[in-house]
Amino acid sequence: MRIDKTEFGSVTINGKIFNNDMVVCWDGEIKERAKSHIFSKSELQELLLKGPEIVIVGTGHPGLVKIDPEAEKAARTAGIKLVAKPSSQAIQEFNKLVKNKEVIAVIHVTC
Repeated sequence: MRIDKTEFGSVTINGKIFNNDMVVCWDGEIKERAKSHIFSKSELQELLLKGPEIVIVGTGHPGLVKIDPEAEKAARTAGIKLVAKPSSQAIQEFNKLVKNKEVIAVIHVTC
C-alpha cells in the first residue's frame, strides 16, 4: 500500500488518481471520505473499528482542516496515536509507517 502523491484536488494511491478526500488503510482498503473541514470524534470512532495503531490526518495543502478536540481525547483514551499534518507531509508519514505499523491515513485534497 502506497500513497504516491497529492495535488490540490486529487490524491494518487497505488497509481490510481482519486479526486476526493480518501481514507487509506494499511490492509489495502481504500474508501472515499465525506468532505469535511473537521476531523470529528465520530469519524475517528468509525476508523477505530479497524484497530489501527496510528491515524494520520492530512489536513489539506495549506493545513486548514481542524481536528475536533473530542477526537483527540477519544484517540488518547483508546491509546491510538493521532497525527495531523498538511496532506503532502501526511502521505510521507503514512508511507514510512505502513511498512511496520497498522496505520490509517485520512487525506483531505483541498484547503
